[in-house]
Amino acid sequence: MMKLESNSDERHPLARGWSLEGRVALVTGAAGGLGRAIVGELRERGADVYGAGIESEGVFHADLATASGNRDLVKHVLAAAGRLDILILNAGCQFVAPIDQFPDAEWVRLRGVMLDGPFFALKAAWSALTELPGGRVVVTASTASFGGAVGKAAYTAAKHGVLGLVRVAALEGAAHGLTVNAVAPGWMDTRMMRTQLEVQAETMGVSTNEAVARFRATQLAKRFVDVREVAAVVCFLASPCASAINGECVTIDLGASA
Repeated sequence: MMKLESNSDERHPLARGWSLEGRVALVTGAAGGLGRAIVGELRERGADVYGAGIESEGVFHADLATASGNRDLVKHVLAAAGRLDILILNAGCQFVAPIDQFPDAEWVRLRGVMLDGPFFALKAAWSALTELPGGRVVVTASTASFGGAVGKAAYTAAKHGVLGLVRVAALEGAAHGLTVNAVAPGWMDTRMMRTQLEVQAETMGVSTNEAVARFRATQLAKRFVDVREVAAVVCFLASPCASAINGECVTIDLGASA
């Protein structure tokens, strides 16, 4: 019988498994519910994590919708850590209104944070992420990246657009050993979700908590996606284990899209 030789090599990145020891990560939207979960998971895996946001304690304050804000953010991390290996683009916001009533300023704000910002961040961080093979980018997309939703023109357009950006960046980064992927979470019980449901609660004449309970009951699994479940997938995509996954969007919605 022929003896099969092992392909394992401790020098190969896969040998490190899930460990992120020695890696430097930057997370935007780090102060939100999902952002905090991602930061915690990255640190548990051994990464040195820097957070960014607006008007939140414990994070670098930057206007993530602008080129200058993203350049300043990347410069801050490089000055502090000397390198950047993992970029998690998680910043998000929401505004709900019919198209004919949608404020121009809100369209610009949402597009800026969730589409322009990721482009500017990628551009600013590109040379650092591609300096050595093994760079990782993970973008928070949405199940709204694949369909429409009444009253969410700006959010849906931005989430469709950022998925296209992910795929282009994946193609351009592949030769450098950089992977660029996205996650598409379903409904999570976060501040953003509750803000949306406050409007529905007023319409129904019930409390926000009651509106949340009613909405939870409509979900296939009768629960929402836990932010820690999403954070675990993000960290997997940022790990050496995911070195062959590139240009993908992983849906995390308890089967709703099925």
